[in-house]
Amino acid sequence: MIFFAESVALCVLFTAMVRLAMWKRQTAFANDYPPVVTDRLRAMGLLAQRPPARKADLARKAAAMVVFSLLFALLLRQANGIDAFMPGVLTSYALWLVVDWYDFAVVDVLLAPLDRFYRASGVSAFDPQAVRFHFMHSLLGMALGIPFALMTGLLILLI
Repeated sequence: MIFFAESVALCVLFTAMVRLAMWKRQTAFANDYPPVVTDRLRAMGLLAQRPPARKADLARKAAAMVVFSLLFALLLRQANGIDAFMPGVLTSYALWLVVDWYDFAVVDVLLAPLDRFYRASGVSAFDPQAVRFHFMHSLLGMALGIPFALMTGLLILLI
């Protein structure tokens, strides 16, 4: 039951963080849109001709990964009573997967028709190129979850 509640809470927090990050700067996640969308937006002049630097994008995501790893370690230690490496790794990776799949299925596909960039580009959120792009990034997210889970398991031991 705790895992389900944590999963729901993390999905809600993830959505809130994405919306909050886009509140100040709508193009904050320009690298997270499929090329079929960004190419059309650039052609219309709605996005800068040069995409945001990947280096800054990766640095932002790496910093978030470290911070969230610490938060997950504290959560799993306090709420779940996990104090061993392997249960911490497995539980944190399972929670990571829930949020990764939620991001793909709900945020990137189901809610995309409500997104202003998708509407402005005229590209359907269910366009096979767009769905494939988000699916491939979900697979990348699954791979990134492995070092995240290992870091979380290590932090659980150190806390």
